[in-house]
Amino acid sequence: MTANPVAVRASPRRPLPIYVLPTRFGGAFVLVGLLTLLGCINYLLSLGYALTFLLLSVWVVCAVHASRALGGVNAELELPERAFADSPFRVGASLHLPEVSRSPIGVRLGAALIWLESPDTQAQGEKLSGTLTLPPLERGPQRLPTLRLEAHDPLGLWRSSVYPELGGDGSALPTHLLIYPAPEQNAPPPPTAPAQGTAAENLRAAGDEEPNGLREYRPGDATRRIAWKQSARVDTLLTRLYDAPAAASLALDWQAAAAGNPDTEARLSRLCAWVLEAERRGVAFSLTLPGARLERESGEMQVRRALELLARYERSDLPPASRRRWPWMPGGSRE
Repeated sequence: MTANPVAVRASPRRPLPIYVLPTRFGGAFVLVGLLTLLGCINYLLSLGYALTFLLLSVWVVCAVHASRALGGVNAELELPERAFADSPFRVGASLHLPEVSRSPIGVRLGAALIWLESPDTQAQGEKLSGTLTLPPLERGPQRLPTLRLEAHDPLGLWRSSVYPELGGDGSALPTHLLIYPAPEQNAPPPPTAPAQGTAAENLRAAGDEEPNGLREYRPGDATRRIAWKQSARVDTLLTRLYDAPAAASLALDWQAAAAGNPDTEARLSRLCAWVLEAERRGVAFSLTLPGARLERESGEMQVRRALELLARYERSDLPPASRRRWPWMPGGSRE
């Protein structure tokens, strides 16, 4: 998984099951109706039967309204570009309605819930958008709560729920997110790269200031760096190489981050702060961790690789899925 914003459209190939259950108000409503029926039977109230059956018929009709409130609704989730440990993060949610809905639709991720309602000027087929704020997660790959859409009938007697899972093209909704280490506040300045080799070798280093040759395209290279004219001549994709003054490069090392930080998470937080500082300066940097190393380079891809390397350090696997719960229960999960 990459740190780029991810937007996956949930347009299921077949209708998803819609779970319809009475709300607390709906349960009290039908209980009153049943008590009224018992009173009519006991006291032989002929007109009371009409009132009782009217109340019960309204209860049943509202159940039909609730079951149809989520029919044909498509959902989209947009994950944040970067999410850091110990900090809340936001997930964008959008709904595409087949027709203008007059009742609000709730989008729930775990404990986070927002209600999206169509304005009076909403045109058919337009989207409703909102933002969910999720609580902080630990560093590393983390599972997202199950997405749930819910709606009510006009009287609030019933609640319907649906769980989008797959897109129309078979792609799944995002279920996990890579959490980066929390950057250290007021971190010391990052160490600069030591000079090695001859003076000519130290004049330039990998960067993004001036063109310095070509190489074959690698997956993940930025599209703006592809040399289209040269690629057309040799019938293969080529990527431009850039360099920058070597004196501006940084050497981010595991041991250098150990000063006053014996804890692993503290070291990762300092290295994360140094990576973000290198990005802010626009300079090349190298990153060395136990068992892994990134060569000196700069640019967006270098920052992304570094942050992912820090996030996955000793935590490369997803945590186990939570225990299966009934999906129609409030806050329930089908993971």
